[in-house]
Amino acid sequence: MPKATKKASLADNLIRAGVFLLIYVVISSVLEGVVYLVYSAGYIGYNNFTFISDVATLIPLSIAVFAYAIFYKKMKPRKALTSLGFSAKGGIINKIVLGVVIFLVIFVLELVISLISVAANVSINTNVGTVFAGAPIWFYIFSATIEPINEEILFRGFLVPRLGIIASAVIFGLAHYSYYSTFGVEVIAAFIFGTIAGYVFRKTKSIYPGIVAHILVNTIAVISLIG
Repeated sequence: MPKATKKASLADNLIRAGVFLLIYVVISSVLEGVVYLVYSAGYIGYNNFTFISDVATLIPLSIAVFAYAIFYKKMKPRKALTSLGFSAKGGIINKIVLGVVIFLVIFVLELVISLISVAANVSINTNVGTVFAGAPIWFYIFSATIEPINEEILFRGFLVPRLGIIASAVIFGLAHYSYYSTFGVEVIAAFIFGTIAGYVFRKTKSIYPGIVAHILVNTIAVISLIG
């Protein structure tokens, strides 16, 4: 009997994952199609088209999360928001302070890594600059503000309650693999951030600390790229 229950639970999780992925594919495909039509009509140039296409594949992640909660889980919008951690219970100031603390931990970690690399005369590189090469200013703003919120909704608000802190942090870390950093520093840093933010999310039931920290981390990264 216990084995049957386990199989049913696994099947249920697979169905839920399939539903979420289907919603994401449909939404992202529609957005990609609209962007391509606008580009084909000559309303946007190739450079903007490239970066808008990137946004069209990223934003649907959070949209799919809400759609999943509302249409599949039959939640009302307010309950869906609360389930994802959009709760200021305990005070919004406390949530902001926690976010700043998470940011400072990551900032100190990156500073230590930089100092070690200098002391060891080892260059740590990523292709983040290449990814942002030729990016319009709006994409920098998007990466520093909207994208952190988008990722926190998916990785903390959606995945932590379903997969756990470590599993969601691993996925978050692997999502940064495309930056090809030396020794996988970006992946490791993202994993550490995901673990801390996930832990805080589970303890506070709020997504705001992660959002604040994530925005601060990305803003510093964007400023360094612009500079």
